[in-house]
Amino acid sequence: MKIIKRKINNLRVYFIQSPNSTSNSVQFWFRAGSSLETGKDKGIAHFLEHMFFKGTKQRPGAKIAHDVESFGGDINAFTSFDYTCYYINSPKSKISKTVEILMDMVSNPLFSKEELIPERDVVFEEYRRSIDNPHHYNFHQIQKNSFSSGYSHPILGNEKTIKSFERKQLLDFRKKYYNSSNAALLISGDFKNTTSLEKIIKKYKIPKGPKTNYKKFSVKKSKDSIFIHKKDVVQNSLTMTINAPEYETQAAVNEDLAVNCFAYGETCYLYQKLVKQTGLATATSGSSMFMSKGGAHFLKLVYPPENHKKVLNEFSKIIEKTRKEKFNNSEIEKIKNQYVASKVYEKESLESLTFSLGHGFAQNEDLNSEQEFINRIEKTSPVEVNNSINDIFSKNIQFHLQIPANHKEKDYIKEIKALEKSIKDYRTQKTVLKSLKSKYDSDIQLINLKKGISLLYKYNPSTPTFAAHAYIKGGVSAETKDNCGAHYLLGKTLPLGHKNKDYKTLRTELETLSSNLNGFSGKNAYGLTLHGLSKNFSSLMKDFTDSMLYPLFDKDNVDLEKEMIERYIKNIQKDAVKQCFKKFKKILFHNTPYSLDLMGNNNTLKKFDSNFLKKLHKKNIETKEIQITFCGDMPVQKVLKSLEGLLELKERKVFKSPKFSFSTKPQRHHIEFEREQTQIFMGYKGAALSDDEDMYLKMLSSYLSGQSSALFVEVRDRQGLCYSTQPVHHTALQAGYWGIYIGAGADKVDKAIKAINDILIDLKENGLPLKEIKRLSNRIVGQQQMQLQTNEDFANYYSIPALHGLGVDFENNKIEKIKKVDHTKLNKFLKKFLSQPQVIITAGPKS
Repeated sequence: MKIIKRKINNLRVYFIQSPNSTSNSVQFWFRAGSSLETGKDKGIAHFLEHMFFKGTKQRPGAKIAHDVESFGGDINAFTSFDYTCYYINSPKSKISKTVEILMDMVSNPLFSKEELIPERDVVFEEYRRSIDNPHHYNFHQIQKNSFSSGYSHPILGNEKTIKSFERKQLLDFRKKYYNSSNAALLISGDFKNTTSLEKIIKKYKIPKGPKTNYKKFSVKKSKDSIFIHKKDVVQNSLTMTINAPEYETQAAVNEDLAVNCFAYGETCYLYQKLVKQTGLATATSGSSMFMSKGGAHFLKLVYPPENHKKVLNEFSKIIEKTRKEKFNNSEIEKIKNQYVASKVYEKESLESLTFSLGHGFAQNEDLNSEQEFINRIEKTSPVEVNNSINDIFSKNIQFHLQIPANHKEKDYIKEIKALEKSIKDYRTQKTVLKSLKSKYDSDIQLINLKKGISLLYKYNPSTPTFAAHAYIKGGVSAETKDNCGAHYLLGKTLPLGHKNKDYKTLRTELETLSSNLNGFSGKNAYGLTLHGLSKNFSSLMKDFTDSMLYPLFDKDNVDLEKEMIERYIKNIQKDAVKQCFKKFKKILFHNTPYSLDLMGNNNTLKKFDSNFLKKLHKKNIETKEIQITFCGDMPVQKVLKSLEGLLELKERKVFKSPKFSFSTKPQRHHIEFEREQTQIFMGYKGAALSDDEDMYLKMLSSYLSGQSSALFVEVRDRQGLCYSTQPVHHTALQAGYWGIYIGAGADKVDKAIKAINDILIDLKENGLPLKEIKRLSNRIVGQQQMQLQTNEDFANYYSIPALHGLGVDFENNKIEKIKKVDHTKLNKFLKKFLSQPQVIITAGPKS
């Protein structure tokens, strides 16, 4: 990677040359965010973010997004406290067009009144959504009560400001802050020279203006330090907010390491004590957030309300123990390794690498500031980290507690005050194998280890990392209503220790090596995923195969995971979106395994214990088809050597799963929730993975996706009915579904449904225009190129079709079919598909 710096029309431009990259990432960063807002301008930076997408003279309306999406690119933006970023990711061949579109967008926004008025409704819907979300609402409360001026209001603004934004405000705020003194353009990709790109940039100018001078951020020192608010939740969430040093200082490094040693990962003492050993809490976490000047540390505990006193008592003891006994060298080294590994993993994706550099500029005016922070971490001594523990807990701490809506604040204050007092008191104290190679990528091959057991191998030398997946046929398709959730519990408990290492030993080693070993379960398979650094390949792959072949299913771990699942099931009863889709799938997939709950339910969970899981997994390992997927820079022989244990397994029969046959009728159901918004899903019976019809649905989804789509422009931009709406295309081996999701205010439900149905009726009657077919084809091809960057990307893309006998080139063959799709057949399909019975589910307040 090579970075070339230029100054063009007073704009800082960084060309980041990345040889062999198949994509580009062009990002425009402004050192301007919500912390610069006051009074009626609160939320204006975020609103500006929206309005920049609303067209230029050259590209009016949704043409900006349309042009980007037409070549398979994606365009988006985000606003934070101290910065805003606009970016386009695109296929390699579109670098010039990408730069031109983004420069036009940020240089020549129209900010038309016709676009502004409905966009106020759109942003207000986004604001409503944030109020409904317990996590977002909790953070709003922390901002209001603990953050200093400029940072104490939501980035979105509030109802009053959002609904009154005017064009003059946009122009004034942009002129003051969105200028060349506060801007940088980052262009990443595989290009040999910059001359042609510089010529494009010279055609555009960013307004001149003064450099931003940020206020110093701090956590307030106030008389009140305990804040309790209610929300429609089932668990308590306690967040402790503590002032942090400025990012550039060594003290920031010391304290950030200490916070992470204290509360990061499953092997930290906090998680072990409160979750694994006692089950008192559901989750623990610790993190730091740095602003342009200053920052904050957060410690968070999530737990059932009935455990409030026990959790806080135990937490007080944990703080005391940590301050007395400190962290050992291995704990500190583990966190250091996590930081260093994050920078290595970052290089797998051009987009994330560019974001890291851009964030450095926006936050600290230094592209390399994040790397310099890592360099300081590597040089930090254990003594410095341990000394910072007392520094952290000697500061003013603000306590924010979110409780269920039907609980009383006064029932929780006593224990928090006791915890606060205790903290203050501490201040004073070889085999020939058959293989099938891809005709599209010579580095991919499917190797038959023995009948029913295979290895999908992808050689990827671009970074010193690897991903390994193990797929065992099973999942919810192998279950009934009497044992649903069994495979989900298998997936949760598979990586929690094996015959050679207990849970804690395994997790400690994994975290020390900056790696991730997780379980999963889906509709037709369950198994393991591993992501690690290549230098640790041998030891990590040993844990990977041992976890698959010889898992412990320790009783305590099984019982705890069951408890966590039960809590989650209880939690999602309050999740309107999840309940909306759950109801739809129950109706559509009735009398098939796909209608079952993936996680099971309280009745089925009671039947599962350690012995049950051992027997089920043993049977699956001995009889079900297995596929291992490996993507990384290890030679295939070394990978095969690491999988020798699999070769001890017997051959097994290979079965072809039948497609489900089912039908439904037109119907509409409502689920009542006390919410600002109503969640709506309008769906149809879809296609199975191997059906050609699934290709047509992919094209339909592409047509209705993105900011330039008829769905987005008509329903959101013109009518202001929602903040977001999108097609949902779900495909599985034996069946699938397709539909449109939208979240809208309760007063807009019928209008939203009608607006969407008007679009679908038009598609049914008139089909897709011929001119759109080529654009959709280019878009899908471009998106496919962009999504294949990391080892995980490759593994996810190729694995499932190969597991189910559809071949290593299934997805690529589908792309080729899309390139040659017959326009008449496509529209004939759409007419038939959209004439099916439609199922509508709404979840929200009474209509």
